[in-house]
Amino acid sequence: MRLKSISIENFRNHKHLEFQPGWKINNIFGSNGSGKTTILEAIHYCALTRGFSASSDRECLMFGEEMFTIRSSFESDRGVEIGVTVAYSPQKEKRILVNDQELQTFSSHIGLIPCVTFTPREMVIITGGPAERRRFMDTAICQYDRKYLSDLMQFRRVLQQRNSLLSTGDDPSKIDTALEVLTDQLVTHAVQIVMARERFIGNFSEMLDEVYRWHPDGLESEITYHSSLHHAVKQLSREQMHTLFRERYRAIKKQELMRRQTLAGPHRDDLQFYINGKEIRKYASQGQQRAFLVALKMTLHAYLFEKADEMPVTLLDDLFSELDTKVSGVMLETLSSKGQVIITSTERREGKDITPFRIDE
Repeated sequence: MRLKSISIENFRNHKHLEFQPGWKINNIFGSNGSGKTTILEAIHYCALTRGFSASSDRECLMFGEEMFTIRSSFESDRGVEIGVTVAYSPQKEKRILVNDQELQTFSSHIGLIPCVTFTPREMVIITGGPAERRRFMDTAICQYDRKYLSDLMQFRRVLQQRNSLLSTGDDPSKIDTALEVLTDQLVTHAVQIVMARERFIGNFSEMLDEVYRWHPDGLESEITYHSSLHHAVKQLSREQMHTLFRERYRAIKKQELMRRQTLAGPHRDDLQFYINGKEIRKYASQGQQRAFLVALKMTLHAYLFEKADEMPVTLLDDLFSELDTKVSGVMLETLSSKGQVIITSTERREGKDITPFRIDE
């Protein structure tokens, strides 16, 4: 997949900007605050229907304007053209059109344009709480597994209903039947989600260890998945997992009624990352953490390509600011074979496969 062109109007600090990247590595460089990251975020909107962070659509609207518009043209590896338009106004909310047809559900677009990103704020995947690592995992799986996306959306809907029921504080005997029904529904979707996550992490962790060997120091990596519904029991069948989850909810029922919320499930699971047997979040330096995140994203690129047989668009924001010269050189050499890559930096990057764009001009 390649971005042919993108036009941005009233989006963050860009009144109007047009960008036509090259087919390989593109380096958008310029001073801080010039809007380099905004271009990547606009591309991200077209690929995944939202920006990089938890920022609302309204926050992306240029101050004093009534609407932002992003128009883009992509071409798949098979030569199929895909036009994506994103328009937002506070009055009409967000609208997304693909080949001039408006989407009724944004989720139907996920996976059409595979996309891998790296931004400094994504360091929270390594250093932040479990929610950040779940978001990384869910975004990855949703780009190739539509069943997973459906299960995830259904789980969140039932979870909201179950939490609402628990929060009423009613006599347990009055809500018991409704709670049992919602628990059964929650377990059904939880089983599907956890099994898909465990498959993903099993395969992804093996690929990561191979990808991580590009690192000049030859480190070994590992990822483990920690479920709040079962511990140390691996390779369970669907039926075994369903039984185990039901028993777990039965065991914590009194606690949930007391605390008025669902205390276990995929919404509370976590990942742990290791280098040479040591947990990265606790023992790795900032440079090692950043290099590991880059390796995660490179692995995700290879993984999505394997699953979808479509080369993802790669968006790398401020990639080299904390990587040493040796690692940066290996990274650029590796990226030259990864399809279309768009990198931002404050300084111009040199190389035979790099097309530079000075944003100030």
